Amino acid sequence: MRSYIIKRLLYSLIIAWGILTITFILLRVGPTSPVDRYILNIAAKGQDVESVTKAIEARYGLDKPLYEQYFGYMGNLLQGKLGWSFSSSSTVVDLIASHWIYSFQLIFLATIFAILLGVGLGMLSAVKKNTKIDYAASIFSFIGISVPGFWLGLMLILVFAVQLGWFKTYYDTSYPIWSLQNLKQLILPVMALGIGELAAYVRYTRSAMLDNLRKEFVTTARAKGLPERTVIGKHVLRNAILPLVTIIMFDLGSVVFGGAYLTEIVFGIPGLGQVSFNAIFANDYAVVVAVTLIGTFLVLFINLATDILYTYLDPRIRYD
Repeated sequence: MRSYIIKRLLYSLIIAWGILTITFILLRVGPTSPVDRYILNIAAKGQDVESVTKAIEARYGLDKPLYEQYFGYMGNLLQGKLGWSFSSSSTVVDLIASHWIYSFQLIFLATIFAILLGVGLGMLSAVKKNTKIDYAASIFSFIGISVPGFWLGLMLILVFAVQLGWFKTYYDTSYPIWSLQNLKQLILPVMALGIGELAAYVRYTRSAMLDNLRKEFVTTARAKGLPERTVIGKHVLRNAILPLVTIIMFDLGSVVFGGAYLTEIVFGIPGLGQVSFNAIFANDYAVVVAVTLIGTFLVLFINLATDILYTYLDPRIRYD
């Protein structure tokens, strides 16, 4: 296991380096530049645009050849320096340090919400197969999977914030992160982000449970006189959990890189998704590269953690 983990970490570093390099190059060969945001102000003040632009590029090293910029960035990265944010006039490290918690709380709460309700409803749907409960859970799961998260977020705002007035139409950063007021205003974002995952977990759990309910060990357990609760919880769910872990961990990676970012933008949550969105339109190279790198490492870590978790859930699995 130790040698396997070391190999995976080395592969992860190579993959992260490749993604970082591609992102770095694509941003700099594009038609826009961080200096573009200053041009209108420079022209309005009657200053010479060309000379001021060159001065700004020289200050931030953007006038150097691409390979010099790349090696300079890599050297700073190895020292823990992620560069300077043009749009926020602060270091990228400080910018990320002040915004990551908003992304973390949204992803954490949405994941817990989706897993608890999704797995619970899936188990109930399997146990109550071909009943009204099963049909209702199936209809809900089909609708939840089909509806885009950003559209659902807009509809939740329209109904519960604008029409009913139960929630604010904006995210208020004045509340402490884990206060009840802050948790209340996260209800709609968590629902928008989590319902799609919840619906998928209902389908996956139901399918895995039904597959195991048909197996002989379940018949044997019931023949021994074990309570149905023990049969379902200890035997069926335990065998169905392995494919569920795969799906849940895989979905967590997609949530980190996609769903959470869109949800933050829809609800105005100042997390890394919102920061990245603003940085893209401001041509803020350093921020875009840093957020992409963080997301890459998170996904790679989740994949590695999933493989390691397998060996504890199923002792038969070994990595040679």
